[in-house]
Formats: sequence, structure tokens, C-alpha cells
Amino acid sequence: MVYTDPYTPDRSHYECCDCGYRETTDTLGACPECGGRTQNIAIGRE
Repeated sequence: MVYTDPYTPDRSHYECCDCGYRETTDTLGACPECGGRTQNIAIGRE
């Protein structure tokens, strides 16, 4: 059987792909620590 996870993120959490720095913000961009690319980690879990 396939179950759907009811988790729905209510805030955007971003993590730097280079250094692992995490922040909660509405803007996607460069990491304030190292300037690396950030990605949204607040996505639905399946």
C-alpha cells in the first residue's frame, strides 16, 4: 500500500549545498556564510 505523508511545511527552510548552513527565510539565494548555493529543504516527505 502507498501512504501519503500529511506533512505540509509552513515555513521555508534553506540549506547551503556547500557548507551546510541553514536558515529560515522567504528569499532563495546565496549562503551568507560562504556564498554557496542554497536549496529549499522544506518539502513534503514521501
